[in-house]
Amino acid sequence: MNTHFPHLLSPGQIGNMQLKNHVIMGPTETLYASSDGEITRPIIDYYVRRAKGGAGLIVVHSAQGNTKIDPIDPYAGSIRIDDNAYLPMLSQLTEEVHRAGAKISIVVSPGGGAQALGFPYDKGSQGVCEVSNVGASEKQSMVAQRKVRKLTVDEIKKSIEAYGLCAGRAKAAGFDAFYIHAVGGYLISQFMTPYFNDRDDEYGGSLENRMRFLLELIASCQKYAGKDFPLIVRMSIDEFMGDAGRGIEESKLIGKMLEEAGVAAIDCSAGIFESMHMLIPPFYLPQGVLVPLAEAMKSAVSIPVITQGRLYEPEMAENVLAEGKADFISLSRGWICEPDWVKKISEGDIKGIRKCITCNHCIGARILNNLPLRCTLNAQAGRESEQSTRIVKTNAPKKVAVIGAGPAGLEAAYILGKRGHHVHIYEASGQICGGQLQTATLPPSKDALKNIPEFYNEQLSRLPNVTLHLNCPISADNLDSVSADVVLLATGANALIPNIPGIDNENVYTAEQVLKGEVTLSGKVAVAGGGQIGGETAHFLLEKGCQVSIIEMLPAILVKEELITMLTLLNILSTAGAEILTDTKISKFNVDSVEAVNTLSGESVTVPCDAVVLAFGTTSEKSLYDVLKTKFNEVIVIGDANEVGNIQTAIHDGFFTALDI
Repeated sequence: MNTHFPHLLSPGQIGNMQLKNHVIMGPTETLYASSDGEITRPIIDYYVRRAKGGAGLIVVHSAQGNTKIDPIDPYAGSIRIDDNAYLPMLSQLTEEVHRAGAKISIVVSPGGGAQALGFPYDKGSQGVCEVSNVGASEKQSMVAQRKVRKLTVDEIKKSIEAYGLCAGRAKAAGFDAFYIHAVGGYLISQFMTPYFNDRDDEYGGSLENRMRFLLELIASCQKYAGKDFPLIVRMSIDEFMGDAGRGIEESKLIGKMLEEAGVAAIDCSAGIFESMHMLIPPFYLPQGVLVPLAEAMKSAVSIPVITQGRLYEPEMAENVLAEGKADFISLSRGWICEPDWVKKISEGDIKGIRKCITCNHCIGARILNNLPLRCTLNAQAGRESEQSTRIVKTNAPKKVAVIGAGPAGLEAAYILGKRGHHVHIYEASGQICGGQLQTATLPPSKDALKNIPEFYNEQLSRLPNVTLHLNCPISADNLDSVSADVVLLATGANALIPNIPGIDNENVYTAEQVLKGEVTLSGKVAVAGGGQIGGETAHFLLEKGCQVSIIEMLPAILVKEELITMLTLLNILSTAGAEILTDTKISKFNVDSVEAVNTLSGESVTVPCDAVVLAFGTTSEKSLYDVLKTKFNEVIVIGDANEVGNIQTAIHDGFFTALDI
């Protein structure tokens, strides 16, 4: 055992379940299931890979336990456990995870309730018949915005019976514990919170009545799975809804009720969909943001308490346990990004960990859009089953030149190096990721992006067949210094500067100039463009005390940002007083104002300002391509140089390109 992490790596226990360490892989929806909700080979291989990476306990993502009474899939592709027909593949999953060295649980929900975002389990219903969401009451979710039908007492009783049967199936399938999905504003949570529950029967009103559904579910699980089968309740300790929701003190009372009911542990989350930034914390929230909630729960109960929330730094996770703030650490996104998180810690390879950047591409950009889980940094996540994504040594090593050390070029060089090719990287600046990504680390709360160059610096230093040339711009003048069988052009993108009158004025600057501190602005600043660059630059300027106006031609700003990050940044901008002008097309820059036209009304708009910051996006930089083609037979353009995207598209392009060489 690595003595630097004795709390993380020492054996633990939840109920009668013995664990080899104190690290849990928390549940994250994958949408890898079959269309009928059955476990598939991609799901099995996904979890087995992380079991091999050292997880003490794997928690399989949300399985639905009552699709007849709650007829809407929370997502378009949840797994199911509400019928014995699902037992064979569930058993296959547990067997293979056990052989890989981990214990395994499954988080089961009786339904998504008012917050369900998916579609009816009765396929083909869309556009044909309307199927209502169900809930503790008729109150709608502000996110789902769907009509809700209030469950009857008879339906509640049937749900309780069906749920207990799910626990029995989980035990029969070989799961070591059963996670109760009482988190985040889904159906159980809706009964628990006054925000959703306005019932006037025995399932609403007082805390005892609001808890009745969950406590009866627990009793049903114990009836069908036995009281020796560990039950773990995953719940929001603070819903961050003010007086309308449930807070810490009431949750501590709930914790005592759960302990008395025989629950083995409490997994402490936060938020509901209306406070989604706490349910799935983006990078705008600090690391370990949810630890105080676990600490509060730990003061109220004697059973183990599990904490989560941006804990991908091993040192921080160890300190949380060492200081007694929680008993177990749960990572979800961190395991997606780095399937060997515990293995590398136990081997002392802390620098070799590929750390999550909390970009929420996995959830916000993929799952919430009904797409299978993917990771920005780990292109193999969810593709463990695919032979074509395995990194195999080449039998015919080539000399490969990579021009540009941004995310695309570095990922390509890393994979090429692991495959045995001889790689030379040429970077114009004095550091890797010295272009767009370095600038992207400068807005507030973007420090996590530094994880990317740190990872590549470490990994490339271990590959003797990869050579990095810094301060080495390649041009037509020095092309003869490059010797290669294949050239990858990964020169990224440059700021887009449209031909608008006045754009050359002395008070007009690029976002890069502002973020790098090449110019210091004050007073009234107009940010031209409301994409990710514009929004983050506006945030930067607001923190410097500027009065900021964002001018965007589209109907909304941040339209390409994933939902959770977008909502969080929108709240930051509006709270800080930013003026946001959408459907507004800039026609001219003046020394003291920006002239524009509202594209809906046709009316002229004048925005007074002392300075203008250009954030119109970027355009591909591949000017070397033609000259490269005159010397090299094979030239491949990758990343933003090929097509402007983001860090995810760049890294995945580099990864797959490297596999094809």
